[in-house]
Parts: sequence; structure tokens; C-alpha cells
Amino acid sequence: MPNYRHEVYWQTTEAAEPQDALTGDVDCDVAIVGAGFTGMWTAYSLKKARPELSIHLLDAGIAGGAASGTADGFVTPTLGKDLDQLIRVYGEEAAGKASAIVGRSILEIGRFCRREKVDAEYEANDYLMVALNDGQLARLEHDRKLALRLGSDTKIMDAAEARAYVDSPEIKGAVRVGGALVNPFKLARGLVRTLRAAGVTIHERTPVLRVDPAAAPGGRHTVVTDTGLVRAPQVVLATSASQYTFPEFRRTVLPMWSYVLISAPLTDEQLGRVHWPGREGLVEAKTFLHCARFTADNRVMWAGGRAYYYPRSPFDRAHHENAAIYQELTESFGRFFPAWKDDVRFEFAYGGVIDITRDMMPHFGSLRPGLHYGYGYCGNGIAATHTGGRILRDLILGEQTDYSTLAFVDARRPNFPPEPISFAGFQVLSRVYEWKDRRG
Repeated sequence: MPNYRHEVYWQTTEAAEPQDALTGDVDCDVAIVGAGFTGMWTAYSLKKARPELSIHLLDAGIAGGAASGTADGFVTPTLGKDLDQLIRVYGEEAAGKASAIVGRSILEIGRFCRREKVDAEYEANDYLMVALNDGQLARLEHDRKLALRLGSDTKIMDAAEARAYVDSPEIKGAVRVGGALVNPFKLARGLVRTLRAAGVTIHERTPVLRVDPAAAPGGRHTVVTDTGLVRAPQVVLATSASQYTFPEFRRTVLPMWSYVLISAPLTDEQLGRVHWPGREGLVEAKTFLHCARFTADNRVMWAGGRAYYYPRSPFDRAHHENAAIYQELTESFGRFFPAWKDDVRFEFAYGGVIDITRDMMPHFGSLRPGLHYGYGYCGNGIAATHTGGRILRDLILGEQTDYSTLAFVDARRPNFPPEPISFAGFQVLSRVYEWKDRRG
């Protein structure tokens, strides 16, 4: 059995010591539960709009250390699972508007890194959506027709054209999509430093037990922890898959595990075996996709495959150590990159929890006056969380804007059935998606 490091690679690239755990009671203008990308972009957007606001973020661990700092680092214009689902749920006009706004967030994240001098290893080199069989080629064509209906066009490359970008014998076709790559943990920690410099207080290692609603309209909600209270008229719940632990969201989101392998740094000789000059991210055109990319220090990442749901222990760190999953990933990597099959050694192997909603769409809105939420990125959250921060900013400020009026804001939140039906249903749905991906 390989001697993997079951720790998140990104979190080894920058040291981070938790600071400012909550001790005692605090009153502020805005309290944000969850110091991941959604919570931090919300605080950043609020401070830019209203510098005088007092804002406190609370996180059970290290800010940016959960889903945000475990992400694969693809900055894509995707909302939820895919464009097809977005159009089906909200219609073409709303889908086009939302996609354009998330696309702008890709550029805005790059501008943030330059403006705030955050070395997040941001690479604006797009990504390739690749097809490995006829069913996936059909999906590329279907997505191209959808994009045409929204006013944009994409060229479907044949195998030879696609392999000029990434030379894998598995690739049968591809499209090039606007996007970027980033080190998600360095981006998150850069946000932490920027927020603290702007006067935002971030309480790390401060698990939230519950949020007690205000006793009267316009009053203060109370965020309850073991070590103190935070009282604020505006509260945001932005905890990604951990929304599942709040009673209001117990049936609207499921915490699913996705898995990753990251190699040791490749030598020049190893890099030369696979033609991949542009270092684009690589994403398979299917629901339960595989994806690949380089890191800044020339490690190769291979991730994805099926998502896994552990209803009895959804956040147990023991799920990192699943030999069968890593074996499947190693085998699929060898098929995709046979030139690397026998001598690329994977050093890191770990899982991350993603927030899956029943409609495969993000959920934003307000439970009641002054109590807001944002979650449900379905594994595609880096750009969408930036958009989400602006949505939540405008909900908090009570402003009608292009962000607060997006179709999925305060939309119906479909529920998953109770257990054990959810677990059984997920198994069936996984097989249906796999069949559809093969069939096209």
C-alpha cells in the first residue's frame, strides 16, 4: 500500500496559526458564521461598501481551512453542477445573467490578488472540458447549443486539436473554457490578512453551537458558542457542507466527499513525457468527473470520480483513509496519462467535503429578517463564492441590485427525503448519472 500523506496539500504551502478565539460576549453590526470563501468575500464586500460596519466572523477551525482550503483550485464560471441544470431550473434569461456575473468574478479574484498583493498562485490560463467517449462528446455538443442560446459560442476541438493542448490518448474532443487556477488556501489566507487589516475580527477555533433568532423584528440575533456570545442585527450562515448541522438546512444539503491525489514534484524529464505546454486545468465532461492540473511547484493533481456520502459520520476525518478510492483514482490516472503511469509517485491523498443540494444549484436568501444564508456550490465554488459574497452584502444592506435579484436568491429550496431514503436515493441517482454520461 502506498505511503500517502493524508493531509491537504494546499495547507502545507503556507503556515497558519489560529488567532482571536472568542472569549466573552460581543455586540457588532454583522456576524458571519463560517470563515470560508463565502463568509470572507461577504465581509470584504461589506467593508468596501460600508467601512464603518463592525463585522465578526466565527469559524470552528482555521479560516479557510475547511472546504475553501481543500478545493481543487479551479476558478470556473460554473454555478451549481452545470449550465444545463441552471437553464432547466431558472430559464435562459436568468441563467445567462447569472453565468455572466460569475464569469466576472473570475476576473475580480485576479484583480483582488494583484490589488491586495496576495500571492495565491493565480494562473489565468483557462481550462479544457474534455470528452473521453461518444456520450461525453454528445454532452459537449449539447452544452455548445445551450451556450449559443445564451449568446456565446464555443468550438469543439477534435481529438488531434485537443491533444495539442494536453496529450492524452483518452481524449476524443474538448472545448476551451474561460477560467483560472489558484492555490485555494493561499487565496483564503490572503483574504484573512486583508480582512484583519481592514478591521474585521475573525474568531478561529470557535465552533458555533446555534443561532438564536431575535426576539422582535429589528432586534439582535445571538450566535452562541461555548466561550461567549456574538449579538448582531444581521447574521449570515455560510458554512458550506456544515449547513447540514443546522436544523433549518438539515434536509436541503448533503455533505459529500470527493477525493484527491497529488504527486511529488515532477522532474523535467517526467514533465517532458506529456505535452501540456499551457498548464490549463483539465475537467472531464461528465457529472461525476475527473479533473487534473499542475500546482505551482509542478506536482500533478488527479481528483474526482464518484462522490461519497457517509450519513452516519459525514465529517469524520477517518474517511480520508480509503484505500479502494485511491486505488480507483490511481488506475484512472494511469489510463489517462499512460506516459506517467509507472513512475509518477503520489505523495498526498485526501478527501474534502462538498455541499450538494437536491437541485444541484446554490442556495442564497434570508430565513427571516436579518438572518441570511449562502451555500450549495456542488464542488464549483471558488468563483461562485465571490459572487455569493456580493449577494449577501446586498441582502444585508437591503439593496435591490443585479446580485440580490439573481433567480436563485430566495428561490424554493427543495428538500432531500429523510434517512435512510436519502442514502438509498443517492446510490440510485449516482448510477443514473453514470448511465447518462455514457449514453450522452
